[in-house]
Amino acid sequence: MDITPAQRVPENIEADIPVAQRTFVHLLADRRIWPMFLFRALALQGTHPTVMAALEQHSKSWDRPSERAENTLAYTYRIYFGENVAESARELREMHRPITGQDYEGRRYHAWNRDVWAWVHLTTVESLLYAIDVCFGPQPQDRVEAFYRESCRLGRLFGVREDDMPADVAGLRRYVEDGVREKLAMSPGTRRMQQLVDEQDVIATLEPRLAELPRPLPAVLKKLTGRPVKTLMFGAFPEHVRQIWGVPWSAAREREFRALLAFMLLASRTLPARFRMIPEARAALGV
Repeated sequence: MDITPAQRVPENIEADIPVAQRTFVHLLADRRIWPMFLFRALALQGTHPTVMAALEQHSKSWDRPSERAENTLAYTYRIYFGENVAESARELREMHRPITGQDYEGRRYHAWNRDVWAWVHLTTVESLLYAIDVCFGPQPQDRVEAFYRESCRLGRLFGVREDDMPADVAGLRRYVEDGVREKLAMSPGTRRMQQLVDEQDVIATLEPRLAELPRPLPAVLKKLTGRPVKTLMFGAFPEHVRQIWGVPWSAAREREFRALLAFMLLASRTLPARFRMIPEARAALGV
């Protein structure tokens, strides 16, 4: 494992982009993308053995999974809707300074280890792009590239090395595809997470209120059986991750996933647009 640390945060990055001018800010403001983001990030980060070792040893993911997800979303909202992104990024980076230990193979790790730190940031970006795509359809390529450039700037604020971030979105997708095959594997932590998902109500585990789903969607979801909710979750997983988790998938299950996703999006359209926005976004955009 490469234990070369992430770089120091540069001092000469340009000033923050005003919230209203950030690419896809109105799509990110929509509550509906956040469940799909969480499901995708769970797949890409929760199946990385070093990430899982750190989560087992340092986080509240097991005893209080809702609180852990709530904190994750709170910081994500600050990054995308806050006025001082640089300060938030540095604060989040410093929170990870004491996170160190031994992975499942007995190797030392630190949260800032170059490969892992870049993987977490870049899969977060990929998960957001995935959520936007499945909820709102393909976006203009120039806008997608602009969002990625802004995300690379954010990565530098986190201390991700510029050389570790692909040059464009096509490169990002290749990086994630390659990483899914080469970096991800079943680990004791991932097995434990899988059991948590299997044994508990997924809604209680991932807590739809954390993504602040608009009414009446939470009530509707709670009435569904475990299979439809898990279909939404596992539908967001890359196929290779489903194989690692041992999740059977088929063309029929994929159609079920697409139908459930369409239903989720349709059910939420009963609310006015402003009520489909997360509060942080409404405040930042003055809506």
